[in-house]
Amino acid sequence: MSRQHDLAQEIRALSDAEAVRALAVLVEDRGLLASAAGMSVTDDELRDALGAAGVVGGLPAPEGSSVGAGDVARSALHYAAAQGDLAGVVGEAVEYVRSPLDRFDPVAVSVGVLVVTLLQTEVMVKRDPRGRWSLTVHKRALGDSSLGRLLATLLSHLTNGK
Repeated sequence: MSRQHDLAQEIRALSDAEAVRALAVLVEDRGLLASAAGMSVTDDELRDALGAAGVVGGLPAPEGSSVGAGDVARSALHYAAAQGDLAGVVGEAVEYVRSPLDRFDPVAVSVGVLVVTLLQTEVMVKRDPRGRWSLTVHKRALGDSSLGRLLATLLSHLTNGK
């Protein structure tokens, strides 16, 4: 079995809380946690921005009608693990949150904000002068099926499967 396959199994085995913490650890490792904490976007604003970016219609709905924060975090971890330069860090984050010494105190940041912060090289989030949030998704990234699955999972989470 490959290390990639083993990592995918480890990610699937994470509890919801462990998955969200592992995503936060990954975002922190990338030096982006302060940026995520400073982003005052609500889930409703993020949902509206995803809709306005046009990613709603072109993405397949994830399996199941109710998608929780843990599902979104696991999807983000799978996406990051598929990126060559992040696979090792994802593995370390998974090991870290499963270790008996829980040294990480998660910041109160929504999983949606963690995801868009992690994806900042693929997704640009900005606020216009009227205070509305918008997202621009790089077109080449939408061809990546793992990114499509991640965005579909996030959108399903934000809309409660509606």
